[in-house]
Amino acid sequence: MKLSYLLTFTLAFLTISVVSFSQVQFGVHGSRLEGTGSSQWGFGGHAKVLLADKVAIGLGVRAYPKDMKTENTTIGGTNYKIARGNTIVPVTGSVDYYFGEGLLRPYVGADVGAYFTQYVFSMTENNGSSSYYDTKDKKTYFGAAPKVGLNVELGPVGIFGQAGYNLLFGSGDKDDIMVPGITTGIDAKATDKFWTFDVGVFLKLGGKK
Repeated sequence: MKLSYLLTFTLAFLTISVVSFSQVQFGVHGSRLEGTGSSQWGFGGHAKVLLADKVAIGLGVRAYPKDMKTENTTIGGTNYKIARGNTIVPVTGSVDYYFGEGLLRPYVGADVGAYFTQYVFSMTENNGSSSYYDTKDKKTYFGAAPKVGLNVELGPVGIFGQAGYNLLFGSGDKDDIMVPGITTGIDAKATDKFWTFDVGVFLKLGGKK
């Protein structure tokens, strides 16, 4: 399944919803990824359209760019610093259901979309006179993440926290995306699994028709 089909569907779904409903939530957050053999700090943002004050659909982006391990080595009598590691950038659509109407609003939901990964390698001479940087092994996975969260509503602004369990599927070939239940059996095994923990702020604009 082509990646473009997934992104086109997500964007079309969000556009139709924005035309029909006028309350939108924008948010930014810091994030912690636990899994994939390491822990990573990252950041992200989202836009959600609120439907009838209970259901929200949206689009989100995260980036975990700093999972770099460094070491010093000597090659031909010259000292170098070598850094290597993986980056992960999920771009997902979301559906969330909110409970209650007060200050504290717990919610459950899911993120679904594309997870972009690549391997980064850099080698720098310790005196800074020369360096080498390369990226390779770029892959794209279909992923899904059931999640739970809590909004603290302080009027049009507020704070939120959420935790998601991310499941990645397929080989990483961007031209052959594996989607369980569509391109393969619903019982397909995940290629990778990890937790994400987000804490951030949000702003609501507009009102309901």
